[in-house]
Amino acid sequence: MNFEKLIAAYKAYVKRRGFAPFREKDADGNYKSIREAALIYSFETYIHAIVEELGGKIYREADTGLGKSDMIINIRGQEFVIETKVYYSPGKFESGKRQLAYYFQSLGLTTGLYLVFCPNNIAYPDIVREGQEDFDGTTIQAYIIPYDEERWD
Repeated sequence: MNFEKLIAAYKAYVKRRGFAPFREKDADGNYKSIREAALIYSFETYIHAIVEELGGKIYREADTGLGKSDMIINIRGQEFVIETKVYYSPGKFESGKRQLAYYFQSLGLTTGLYLVFCPNNIAYPDIVREGQEDFDGTTIQAYIIPYDEERWD
């Protein structure tokens, strides 16, 4: 599965559509942020037909033996672990990578994907970047998914 191409297409989709329908309201009816679960659901929905066409399955909140990963995709016996986070701080960005490496190790895998949803109205430091990184004996491919909470075309 070509995740690089798939995620590039998903990022274009998110840029075009946004996440306005997924915004939560507070007790007074004012809009606030989007739940992480809505963002991962958007990604899962986007890739579902492709994974199915390849004869694969998507497992959400799958037990890794050391916790629950956001998503495991199994295509013809090959597993891909995907962890998602909403960007809050550099420390949380790094702890997400530790969590993902922990899941890989418990499943006997060495690589996986880290999707970080970053609201496009905030600046984040250079440490928060896309790319491949060796982390605690694993290889993590991080993708930054910028999004606009208010856009819906």
